[in-house]
Amino acid sequence: VARSLFVWVGGLDAMATSQASQALSSEYTKAKRALLATQQALERLETTEGSAHVPAELAAISQDVANKLRDLHAFHGALRQCWEAGGAGGVKATVWKQRVDQHEQAYLSLNASYESFLHRQGARESQRRERQELLQRRGNAAGGRGGPFAGLGKADTEQQMMRSVATSNQVIEDIFGQGSAILQGMAGQRDRLKRAQRKMLDVLNTLGVSEN
Repeated sequence: VARSLFVWVGGLDAMATSQASQALSSEYTKAKRALLATQQALERLETTEGSAHVPAELAAISQDVANKLRDLHAFHGALRQCWEAGGAGGVKATVWKQRVDQHEQAYLSLNASYESFLHRQGARESQRRERQELLQRRGNAAGGRGGPFAGLGKADTEQQMMRSVATSNQVIEDIFGQGSAILQGMAGQRDRLKRAQRKMLDVLNTLGVSEN
């Protein structure tokens, strides 16, 4: 009877270990999927940031990255909690510890990249406000001298000035975005030309023809 009881208890332990291991694998799969989705969203954000774009588009992608990072943090917390609860034992425990730690490092790296984007975005927003204030001061000076806003009431003058500032700001943003896209395109063409030149030199060297 004692032996049968021992075998029965051992079977329960094995079953519990198997269920814990399955739960750990399930949490790890969900965490990996969240990590991949976050990485793709961040790459899309950085690509949009470096090309001509509409500010609203960049803001929407940024919010998507923030949401995915929040979900990723929750998935990682569940994964670590499951591992700490004893989801794997023996040699597998070491392997799973490495996986959990690697997942955490990947999350921290993505989060750091997003924080860098927010810092750059904040700097751009500060520059935009400075340009807007400068244009507004110039508009006020022009209005005081009987410029394009002369003859308008105070409320009409302010509205006209704000529309003018908004238009000027949009033009400046468009110019910056187009300039960034052009520079990126030129950099890509330069890299392709260098690769083509290296291939041509390799062919010439193979044929026994020097650069001269």
